[in-house]
Amino acid sequence: MRIFFIIAFLFLSPHANAPQDRQASKDPYYNRNGKPSTYGINAFIKLNHDNLIKEYEFLVDTIYDVYMYSENLSESSDGKSLGEFYIPDQIVITNEEKYTEYEFKNLSKYQQKVFPYTTRTVKAVIFHELTHAYFYQNIYLLKQEGKEIASEYGMIRMFPNPSLRFGSTFIEEGICEYVVYMLKESAPLGQVEIPTSIDDLTNKQNETNILYQYSVYFIKDFLDKNGLEKGIRILLQNRPPSYEEMLKPELFFNRIEKN
Repeated sequence: MRIFFIIAFLFLSPHANAPQDRQASKDPYYNRNGKPSTYGINAFIKLNHDNLIKEYEFLVDTIYDVYMYSENLSESSDGKSLGEFYIPDQIVITNEEKYTEYEFKNLSKYQQKVFPYTTRTVKAVIFHELTHAYFYQNIYLLKQEGKEIASEYGMIRMFPNPSLRFGSTFIEEGICEYVVYMLKESAPLGQVEIPTSIDDLTNKQNETNILYQYSVYFIKDFLDKNGLEKGIRILLQNRPPSYEEMLKPELFFNRIEKN
């Protein structure tokens, strides 16, 4: 049954085996630079909406009542965002022509090795945003069970200090990127730049590295050990890391183990 599903998904996904010479073929799914076109991004998400969610559920876990669509996010966000999750169930993927491919497997083996970790495919952004939905789904389920959630992770978040506010974002983004990494929809992490000071953590120029690379490095062993669902549930019931704990992960994870 699983083999059938994977084969069926490959046939349903447009350009699972993309042509090498896209300019020559005038493929509408790609622009003149050989990157996913706005038309193609819109079509990819619309055609594969249900299958992408099913694949995520097959590989990760069940997601309840999520709807995805595409639009240009350049004006509604900071101009950098490729995707947004809006509580409780809306995912928007930008249709700007900023992606390197639709799926990581479409890249050549050489490209997969040399492209930076943050080079994004359409599917990587979809999996990242689906994990935001899964993260909040776990918040809801824990509350339904009567479990106490750290206030920094609630639907309406209360932040006693900037450190914990940053820490909650750091953990949430780290979980989302861990799934992208785990599902091999990105390049290998490679040499991650490790922050050594609070200035390193809070410098806006380091934001991409801290929230989308170092966060995976920080959380990977913990999630590998506990599994994604259990790991998320443990994290949600504990105060997020302070700046000091982000710089020294052992302090954070030792604290969690004592609870």
